[in-house]
Amino acid sequence: MFITFEGIDGCGKSTQAELLAKYLEKIGYEVINIFDPGYTKIGNEIRDILLDLKSNKMHPHTELLLYSAARSQLVSEIITPALKKNKIVISDRFFDSTTAYQGYGRDISLDLINKLNLIGSHHLTPDITFIVNVDLKNANGRLENKSNIDRMESENSKFKNKVLSGYVEIVKKYPERCFLIEGNKSVKEIQKKIKEITIKKIR
Repeated sequence: MFITFEGIDGCGKSTQAELLAKYLEKIGYEVINIFDPGYTKIGNEIRDILLDLKSNKMHPHTELLLYSAARSQLVSEIITPALKKNKIVISDRFFDSTTAYQGYGRDISLDLINKLNLIGSHHLTPDITFIVNVDLKNANGRLENKSNIDRMESENSKFKNKVLSGYVEIVKKYPERCFLIEGNKSVKEIQKKIKEITIKKIR
């Protein structure tokens, strides 16, 4: 099974992905917990370029292509082999991030985004996608505790609100796969809901 976590920076998705991975391992599943973009040597090099504050002149199409390139390497090198070995793969972000950030956030054609998502993902679609939804104030407050803010995290509120709206639209479009999780609750409450959905899908 392939499970992805989505949401704006500071929503708590990384924490929830890690907690779910530990829980599934505890009850006997073999799990690999990854992140997108990155995780592979090539992917990490692309990630460094994408998130570097010095890359502030990057064209939106360049950004889009780099995310897709990193994802292609991640799928071919890590995700597909793991799924073939019957492992559960949990990923902190996948192609829905591209739709939300580059599609809704950067106003790039969603038709173009969808085509590139298919190429970058090698036509692989997650079985479950958890979109952790928080208000912008909470998300920004959590980012204030970080020592180093990257290029995407430093984007303005107008951009982030467009991304938030994009995620809501993604849930509406793919209700059988995407679950909107209330991220303003406690970590424990959020994890309880995520566990319930996951176990129901697995069994």
